[in-house]
Amino acid sequence: MSKFKLIAAILSGGVIMLTSCLKDEISTNQGKAVDFDAAFVVNGESKSISVINLSTNQVDKTIDLAKLLSSSAGTMNDTGMNMDNMWAHHISLSPDKSKIIIAAPGGISDSEHMMQPATSTSTATDTHSQHHAGSSVAGSQTDSMMQGGILILDAVSGELLQKVALDGMLHDAVFSPDGKELWTTVMMPESVVKVFDTSNYSVLGTVAVDKPADLSFSDDGKKVFVTSEMSDTVTVIDVASRKIIERKADANSVGAWFDMMHVDAGGAPDMSSTINMMEMMKDSLHMDNEQGMAIRNTMMNQIWVSDPKVGKIHYWTMNNSELTHGGSIQVGQGAHAIAFSKDGKVGYVTNEEDSSVSVIDVLNKTEKLKIKVGIGPHGIIIRYK
Repeated sequence: MSKFKLIAAILSGGVIMLTSCLKDEISTNQGKAVDFDAAFVVNGESKSISVINLSTNQVDKTIDLAKLLSSSAGTMNDTGMNMDNMWAHHISLSPDKSKIIIAAPGGISDSEHMMQPATSTSTATDTHSQHHAGSSVAGSQTDSMMQGGILILDAVSGELLQKVALDGMLHDAVFSPDGKELWTTVMMPESVVKVFDTSNYSVLGTVAVDKPADLSFSDDGKKVFVTSEMSDTVTVIDVASRKIIERKADANSVGAWFDMMHVDAGGAPDMSSTINMMEMMKDSLHMDNEQGMAIRNTMMNQIWVSDPKVGKIHYWTMNNSELTHGGSIQVGQGAHAIAFSKDGKVGYVTNEEDSSVSVIDVLNKTEKLKIKVGIGPHGIIIRYK
């Protein structure tokens, strides 16, 4: 087993009475307005967004990203972007909740990114780690084949507002807390963090970071934390000056996800890593399981970590300044991203290999429902109208 020490933040995420079953994904309803409280799930393999109505726990709308891009060809800043060589990966919400960002890397398919059953020459985590570490598959592609992009969608209508083409493999894209900037990581060939002005999506600047993957803003919005599995580092960038102010070494397989944290086993056995992400991180968690994502639930004073290999969620609770492991919750195979309702009482987990989202009763620590979504669900965000 891989062993990690996760330096965790002290802790950010209702109870819906549900029956335990698997609901099918509903028809597309592409033009339907999202005028309800919703979870947006980005599906890498089907290149779509499943919009779950939180009051019914059903998919009320599916946004086909390939069709969206195709229909916009020639109508805006056309760079020839299409989803043929791209796959929907990360998703984030603007601070005013009006826009959704989709980071769509190119050069590697989502089926290669997702954890596949082990073969005689690879392990289940090999393919999962390829993209995070700068995939050898992607590295053999031409720059044009690696071209990815950022899609900015209207959160209510699902309309494509802007597309930003990148000549390289991006990984993550996040709005700054004030909404004025868009930060994205380009893993190769440039190895930079790019910053865009959201008023016109022009480039404001770049910061050279070795194979940057995930990024996260500090709670006060003054710093950005960028992870790199290739060099096992977390780079701290001052937002105002866009200068590197610190680089933490030996942070193997630990990344950042929005204001949360991302832990990726990366296929590196028998390693223990420690990072100190300054005021964001205050305590340590020792884990022997394979980790996928970690997220704070401040309403419940907890931190949850997904375990994709066995389809479980592990959780810790803060008591008297001590984090205590409370146990685990069985969810679906390939458990990955986690989001919470605003009162922290309901958790939502994307299951990449099951093509589903598990709905968790946080108080009772039980899975109450699986919702069928698109193929290869990866990121998830919650938006309240």
